[in-house]
Amino acid sequence: MAAAAPTGQSEYDEAVTQFERFLQDFQAEDDLGEMVPKYMQILTRVANRQERRVEIELDDVAEHMGDDMADKVRDNTLRYRELLGLAIDSVMPARTNDHVSPDVYDVLMDARVDAADAAASQSNVGAPDPNNKIPPALKRRYSVYILPRVKEKAVPLREVKAKYIGSLLTMKGIVTRVTEVKPLMRVATYTCDQGGREVYQMVTGSVFMPQFKCPIVGGCCDNRGSLNLQTRGSKFEKFQEVKIQEEPDQVCVQRPAEHVVLALSGMPVPLMQHPHCGPSCRCHRVMCPAP
Repeated sequence: MAAAAPTGQSEYDEAVTQFERFLQDFQAEDDLGEMVPKYMQILTRVANRQERRVEIELDDVAEHMGDDMADKVRDNTLRYRELLGLAIDSVMPARTNDHVSPDVYDVLMDARVDAADAAASQSNVGAPDPNNKIPPALKRRYSVYILPRVKEKAVPLREVKAKYIGSLLTMKGIVTRVTEVKPLMRVATYTCDQGGREVYQMVTGSVFMPQFKCPIVGGCCDNRGSLNLQTRGSKFEKFQEVKIQEEPDQVCVQRPAEHVVLALSGMPVPLMQHPHCGPSCRCHRVMCPAP
C-alpha cells in the first residue's frame, strides 16, 4: 500500500526541515574508506560552480529517514523534489573558490536583488508584491534528480497504468525515436514598459503562453503597462523527447508492442549526448499525463 502524502502545509514544512538535517548529517564512505558528509560535499561543488547536478538517492533517504519517507518521495516525486530544492537552498554552503569570475547570470541576479530590495522599501504595503518576488528556480544553478532504490524493479510498459501517475518509475525498452534537443522555458522574465519592474512567470509544463499585461497592482503601473519578454533574463532547460517500446520478450502474442514517450529535461544526460535509435535503455522517470 502506498504511503500517505502530507495533507497540510505544516507537514510539508516539517518535511523540508527533515531534508535539511538529512543533507547536513548523512555520511557515506569515500574512495579511501573514510566517512564524509556526502551531500554537503556535493553542495560545496555546486557552490564552487564545479557541479550542476544534485542526485538524491532514495536508498540514502531510507537509511537516514526511514522507508516511509522514501516511499512518500517515490509516490509524490515532483512535489518532494520541490521540497528538496528548498532544503538545498537553505543549507547551501558559501563558495570557497575565489577564482570563479562572475558571469552574466551573476550580474543579472545582483541587479534583480537590488531592484527587489528598492521596490520593497518604497512600497506602501508592508510585504512585497508576490508578482515581483524572484522565483527560487531562477536563483538556482543546479537541478535536483531523485534516483530510485537499487532493489526497485523495472515496470513493464504494458503495466504502466493510471495508478502510477506522479510516481517515480523504472522502465526498460528499445529506443525507436529521438528528437533534437530544444530549449524549454522554465521561468519567463518580463519588463513592464511603464513602471520598469520585472515580472516573473513560472512555466511548469511543455506549453508556454506569454503574458502581455502587467499583473502588479501597486508600486508599478496599476495594471496599465504592457510586458516585454526578456529572453536573456529568462531561464531555459534542455528538452528532448524519446520514444521507447517494449522489448521482444515483453510483447504479447498477436498484439502490437506498447510504447511510451519520455520527456527529458534539465542538465545533459547520456541519452541527450548520444541521440540515436536502436539500443535498449533503462530509465527512471516520473509518470505524468500529457494532453
